[in-house]
Amino acid sequence: MTLKTIPERLSALRNGMNSYNFDAYIVTNNDPHASEYSADYWLARQWISGFTGSAGDVVVTQNGGGLWTDGRYYIQGAEQLEGSGLTLFKAPQPETPTIPEWLAETLPENSTVGVDGRSISQLFYDQLVTAFAKKSIHIVLEHDLISPIWQDRPSRPKARLFNHPIEVAGQTPTEKVDLIRGYLTKQDADALLVSTLDDVMWMLNIRGGDTAYCPISEGYLLIEQNSCRLFVDADKLTPEVVAALSAHRVHIHDYEHLTTALNLLASGTQIIHTAKNCDSLSISQIKAELTLIDKPCPVTDMKAQKNPTELTSMEETLRQDGAAVVKFMKWLEEQVPSGQVTELSAEQALMGYRKQIEGYVGESFRTIAGFAEHGAKMHYAADAHSNYTVAESHFLLVDSGGQYPGGTTDITRTFHFGSPTASEMRDYTLVLKAVIRLTQARFMQGSTGANLDIMARGVLWQHGIDYKCGTGHGVGMCLNVHEGPQNFSQNPAEVALKPGMVITNEPGVYREGVHGVRIENIMKVVEIEENEFGIFYGFETITLAPIATNMIDKSMLDVSEVEWLNKYHIQCLEQLSPYLSADEQRWLSQATQPI
Repeated sequence: MTLKTIPERLSALRNGMNSYNFDAYIVTNNDPHASEYSADYWLARQWISGFTGSAGDVVVTQNGGGLWTDGRYYIQGAEQLEGSGLTLFKAPQPETPTIPEWLAETLPENSTVGVDGRSISQLFYDQLVTAFAKKSIHIVLEHDLISPIWQDRPSRPKARLFNHPIEVAGQTPTEKVDLIRGYLTKQDADALLVSTLDDVMWMLNIRGGDTAYCPISEGYLLIEQNSCRLFVDADKLTPEVVAALSAHRVHIHDYEHLTTALNLLASGTQIIHTAKNCDSLSISQIKAELTLIDKPCPVTDMKAQKNPTELTSMEETLRQDGAAVVKFMKWLEEQVPSGQVTELSAEQALMGYRKQIEGYVGESFRTIAGFAEHGAKMHYAADAHSNYTVAESHFLLVDSGGQYPGGTTDITRTFHFGSPTASEMRDYTLVLKAVIRLTQARFMQGSTGANLDIMARGVLWQHGIDYKCGTGHGVGMCLNVHEGPQNFSQNPAEVALKPGMVITNEPGVYREGVHGVRIENIMKVVEIEENEFGIFYGFETITLAPIATNMIDKSMLDVSEVEWLNKYHIQCLEQLSPYLSADEQRWLSQATQPI
C-alpha cells in the first residue's frame, strides 16, 4: 500500500523502529557522498516529512521528533511541517541544540538510535558517538527503514557518463593525478580517497546525470602512487568514456567494491580521506589495520582555483547566459501588464531561452521565481497550488542558473513593473549598495570570505537589517552551483581567496509576508597590485545582465556607486549585444541607460 500522507509515513516508520527497538531514527536527504543535490533515491527526509528544502535532517522518536534546517528555510519549514507532529529546530541559532545534543538530552540511558549509515557522514557519526557517550546510547548503522515503507521509492540512477572536453577543462586527468601524487609525497601518505562527487568528476574530466541540477555521478576515486581507480556503476559507462579514462591509465571497478578494494591494501597503508564527505557505513567496514587520515580533500582546492582555460570558458558562458536573461527580462516587461504571467510561466520562459544556447545541459538549480511575499522565502519553488500571477504591485525575485560545458551560472535579479513604494525603493537600493560595496572591495592576500562578508552585510546592518544566510559561494565548472571551499559568510573560514576563484555576491532583504529583494552576480578574484605592504586582490564581475534601475532611490547612492553601476551597464551593452537581435539590442540599450 502506498503511504500518501506524512502522518501515515511517520506511523509506518515508527512501526519499523519498534521492530528493532529503536528509540529514535535519523532521516536525511544525503547520498553516501554528502552531495548538496542528491539523486531522487536518496530524498528520504523529504518523503518522510514533506519538507522540500535542500538542507535539513529529521529525527523521529516514538512520540515526536523534529526537522533541523537553516535560515534559508525557516518560513518554508514551518509551513511544510504543519500537521506532521514534527518540530522545527532553527539551526544554527545559539539557542538551538544540534541533533546529537538534542538526542543526548532527550533520550534515556542505554537507548538505541538507528540510521541508514549510507546517509550520514563519518564526521556526523563521530559527533553522535561523542554526544551519546555519557548515557551509553547505542547507534546502529545497518538498517534502512525507509525502503520497506517507501513502496514507490525511485531507483538508484543509471544515467550515462560523458566526457568533459579538454577545450574547456584546460587540464588532462593525468596532469591532475600527477599533482595529487606530489601532494601525497609531501603528506607522507600512500593514498587519497576522493568521495565528493564533483571532485571525482573534475579530476577525470567526466560528467554524469544522477541529479536534475548537477552533472555528477555516484563514484569514488582512489589515487595511489602507482594506480588510479574509479569505482562506478558499470551501467553508466560508454565506450567513449572508457576509452578516455583508459588513455589516462584510470582503472575502472564496480561502485560496490570500494571497501573490498580498500581492505586488500597492505596493513599500515595511510589513506587520506575527508570524514565529512565519507559515509559512516563504508568507513565502519574498513579494516582496523589501515590508517585513515582525516584532511580536507586537496582536489577541492585545485578545482576552486580555475585555470585560465576554465576562466575563459566560464566568462564566455556567462555572456551567452546573460543574453538569455536579457531576452527573458524583455519578455517579462512586455508580458506582465497582460496579467498572463505567473511564477511558473516565468520559470518556463527563462528555461526556454537558456535551452536555445548550444550545449545547454540543464538548470543548475530549481528556479526561484517569487512574487510578493514568496520572494521572502529564500529557496521558494512555485507549484500549482502556490503559483501567483505576477502583477505590477509588488517585487518579483528571480534566481536562476544553467549548466553548460563551459561553466555553471547563477544570477538573481529583482523586478518591479509598477510604481514601487518608498520602503520598497529603500530595501532595493540598500541591496544594490551592498552588492557594489563588496564588488569594490580590495583586500590583502590571505583574506577569507569571512573577513569580507561585512562589506556587504554591514550596509544592511547600518539600517537594522540582516539576512539569515551567507553572502556568496563558489561556482563550479559544469558542476555544483554551490561549490566550496570559498564563500562569504559570518562563519569562520580558513580558506583564503585566491586569483582564479569565482564567487557569488548576493546580499538580500527578506521581509516575511511582504517581499524579498536579492541581486546576485558572479565575480572572479584578481590581483590588483603588489607594493611595500604586500599583495592586494580585488574582484571583477563576470555576470553580465542589467540591474533594474526603476526601484533605485538615487539619493541613497554615492558618486562611486553611481559610477560603478553605469560602467557595469556599459559592459553589459557592449558584451551582450553581439548575441541579441536588433530589437533585443534596442531594449538592452534602454535598460542600461545611465542613472
